Amino acid sequence: MDFDSRDGHAGLRVHTFINLASRIFEHAQAMLVALATGSPASSEALGRIVVEGSINLMYLTVLGDASTVIGFFQAWVDAHEKKLRDWKTEISTSDSSATICAMIDARQAALDIYKDFIASVKSDSGISPSDKPYIWPQKLFERFDRLGRRTDYYESYHRLSGSSHISGEDTMNWLMSIRVDEALQQKMSAEAWAYSTMMTRIVAMLFVESIAACLITHGRADNDDLTKLRYDLAEAVEKISLAAGVPRIDS
Repeated sequence: MDFDSRDGHAGLRVHTFINLASRIFEHAQAMLVALATGSPASSEALGRIVVEGSINLMYLTVLGDASTVIGFFQAWVDAHEKKLRDWKTEISTSDSSATICAMIDARQAALDIYKDFIASVKSDSGISPSDKPYIWPQKLFERFDRLGRRTDYYESYHRLSGSSHISGEDTMNWLMSIRVDEALQQKMSAEAWAYSTMMTRIVAMLFVESIAACLITHGRADNDDLTKLRYDLAEAVEKISLAAGVPRIDS
């Protein structure tokens, strides 16, 4: 598969980035639709996907090369293979082990297609074997860290964990709300809506930054439009932050 006859490395990266950006954009759209149609918790869960995707895209763009893309692919294959091995071990003594193992083997055979694809991409793109392993940090926090964006992990990704993990936070908030009067319930509801809205704006800002990183890396010189968009989003976050319950600390 010849991604780009002039430069196989660049061709692989560009095609990968186009696909990733499109996938992340789709989730960003769904996040905004969920918020607009009355599902703020779902918008937060989708926002967490957008944050992770944006960081992945930014890492591949800013710190990666063609071999990092290969590492990105290989990480999924390795993790999936491990799950299949673990699954086999888990059901090895069950009455239906023979049937299930046959199904796992079929999935493994399908996984071999991906392994062959990775090998062909390495060959077609001219990616030579490296003395060091392909660099793709397994932990998301490491990607935040290497990008110099540790605070974004806590300010965006971690803060969106309640809805995606169905944690106890929202249930406790609801239980507390049914013990207070209607006026306070409305106040709590308004703050929750504002918080979800604020978080979607923070997520959108990170997505814009990831797209900007891609474009700048590939030579886009005039980025005033993206700069303005990011500024407008940051301003919108600031405007709603008080209503969203962000504490004001006097300096």
